[in-house]
Amino acid sequence: MIVESPAKSRTIGRYLGRGFKVVSSMGHVRDLLETSLGVDIERGFEPHLVIKDRRVVKKLREEAARASVIYLATDNDREGEAIAYDLFEVLDHQDKRRFQRIVFNEITKKVILKAIEQPGEIDLARVEAQRARRILDRLVGYLVSPLLSKSLSGSRYEGLSAGRVQSVALRLIVDREREIQAFKPEEYWTLEVELGDGAPFRAELVKVKGKKPALGSREAVDALLEELGRAEFLVRSVTEEEQTRTPPPPFITSTLQQAASSLLKFSPKRTMDLAQQLYEGVELEEGHEGLITYMRTDSTRVSAEAQAELRAFIKEEYGAEYLSPEVRFFKSKKAQDAHEAIRPTAVARTPESVKRFLTRDQYRLYKLIWERFVATQMAEARYSRRKAEVGAGDCLFQATGSRLEFEGFLKVLKLQKLADEGVEVPDLKAGERLRLLGAFPEQHFTEPPARYSEAGLVKALEEKGIGRPSTYATIVSTIEERGYVQKEKGVLRPTLLGFVATDFLKRYFPLTVEEGFTAKMEESLDRISEGELSRLDVLQGFYGPFEKQLAKVKREVQDGRSPFRVLTDQECDKCGAPMELRFWKGKAYLGCSRYPECKNTKPLPEGVEVAYVDQKLLVKAAPPSEGPPSAPAVEPKLRCPICGGPMVLRQGKFGRFYGCKDYPKCKGTRPYTIGVPCPLCGAELVERYSPKARRVFYGCSRYPECSFITNARPVKLCPKCAQGVLTERKGKLVCSNKECGYIEAQAEPEPERRAEEPF
Repeated sequence: MIVESPAKSRTIGRYLGRGFKVVSSMGHVRDLLETSLGVDIERGFEPHLVIKDRRVVKKLREEAARASVIYLATDNDREGEAIAYDLFEVLDHQDKRRFQRIVFNEITKKVILKAIEQPGEIDLARVEAQRARRILDRLVGYLVSPLLSKSLSGSRYEGLSAGRVQSVALRLIVDREREIQAFKPEEYWTLEVELGDGAPFRAELVKVKGKKPALGSREAVDALLEELGRAEFLVRSVTEEEQTRTPPPPFITSTLQQAASSLLKFSPKRTMDLAQQLYEGVELEEGHEGLITYMRTDSTRVSAEAQAELRAFIKEEYGAEYLSPEVRFFKSKKAQDAHEAIRPTAVARTPESVKRFLTRDQYRLYKLIWERFVATQMAEARYSRRKAEVGAGDCLFQATGSRLEFEGFLKVLKLQKLADEGVEVPDLKAGERLRLLGAFPEQHFTEPPARYSEAGLVKALEEKGIGRPSTYATIVSTIEERGYVQKEKGVLRPTLLGFVATDFLKRYFPLTVEEGFTAKMEESLDRISEGELSRLDVLQGFYGPFEKQLAKVKREVQDGRSPFRVLTDQECDKCGAPMELRFWKGKAYLGCSRYPECKNTKPLPEGVEVAYVDQKLLVKAAPPSEGPPSAPAVEPKLRCPICGGPMVLRQGKFGRFYGCKDYPKCKGTRPYTIGVPCPLCGAELVERYSPKARRVFYGCSRYPECSFITNARPVKLCPKCAQGVLTERKGKLVCSNKECGYIEAQAEPEPERRAEEPF
């Protein structure tokens, strides 16, 4: 039996015992050739597939030669189907009868044995859909990325990349940021009054002359209060009703990532890594067991067997009153759903019973999945709700309160449990006269749309039909890792590189960032997997308009004219021409717009405010009260190691450094020091840049004699152990020496407006 991962092969090997050999393909065994486009466009977009690791394939061939039956047990999705087909082709497939395709959505002994008893065939339509997706991604990435790099950095090898789906996600973030930048807050007021003739209560103004209140200024509020001072407050109606709340459906890939991000603060990538571990199994007392079903799914379907097991568990564990009277079903968005929802493989395996076998994060994610699944067949939560409407002249006030009568499924979903809502509304009768005890106007300002959190971005991608369950985590992590967005206080903000790259794609390759087109392409891939479309039809439909735009941009680049330029308000020191924005290794710098006639370059000024508006970069000195102080042009304490002259702080392709003021006559340099001593040898710590990881790190200036490094910026030497440095983590200063454990409190940052909720 061939599966994808080694962990899965070990688990299944224990179930099957003697007579079976379970081996891993280590993921894909074939992929497109990396050294070229890898797609023969003239021959119907024929892919040039090559073996990724010949050692793995050699071992698989040796094992297959000794086997009487070869079970292809790769994952039950497009990628898994393509891997199964590739295995069939690269192994000795002359005797087709030896190969059997089996699928399963959970790694338990019963399910594995049942799958072996019911083998099927490779779904060639799904293979075609995977091939089409891979070719589309290669066409966009391989053909557009060099042009993006050439336009923004002058070199096609810079490494800037465009992706078929990632570019759309980036545009969503950039467009949202521009909405926020263009937003102008508007003033409005709300009004509450305190009423009573017995027990006092508060009511909110909801209508004036039958319409929504329009209180835009303090003057309008004062005029209304004057009218209310003369008005009579009468109870118009009192209604009481019971309301119910239904449990949410079991998790699918997107909702799991959203919930884990909001409740557990996991990134989508972290969530999927942990879910993979739970799916492949952990070592329990009874042996290695898979704890959840397959985690890449967009179906909320649950098997009848699992539902029956769950309902029996609820009745025994919580009582019959907590069991939903009827089996509850949830509708999936897609009509065809090969997978079940994400659920525990055994509901009796409670989170507490397996806690000691799991890491902290594994336990927290398993608990989230288990509780969500158990709640799906529990009784609804019941509330009693009382609403009173009070009239005063042309004004209508409303007071609403609710009380939880029966918790139902909220007994399990404690993270989503609601307290009593609203205000305590006393017993009132229609026509009853009330006294005005006080008025409480409150000023507000409209707020801009919230920035996307990782969970919010996943939700938006799902709603717009961009990407599929297996790609959400990769999309989010890719745009972060490539420096197009950065995560700040839980939300995603585009970098300057992200703004510029998006504008380039919108201008020259609009289809690559068009939401509707990308979503339609995903639908076309689904139709290929369902046998309704051919791979060639989809690829030809995409490549026609794409090729025309590609040829136009290529001509401009080859003619030496940059098709996309970001000019700045800075003048060249040598020729007076405007400087333009360029990038190298993901870092911005300024170069003369008359290049190659003038090759003058300089770093983007430190400690300044920059504004990117209408494809132009405006560089302005930051006001004294805003932002960090500007770095001095000359560092008087440092002297050039070659000529002894003063040093200047500069920005290079490998980060900041001090260079001689007389450059290029003298090329003396010193690393950028941060004023913290090395805890190992006492020398200075300096800022360094990793081109491979494309990030800054900090290390000893005596490297390689001293090898101390840390990824987080050091603040000071640890006062407790002096063997580590304090770095900032979640608002606290934590010692880098793991054996020390010293933590020092730090002033809390100003709170930022809450990011959008994923639910």
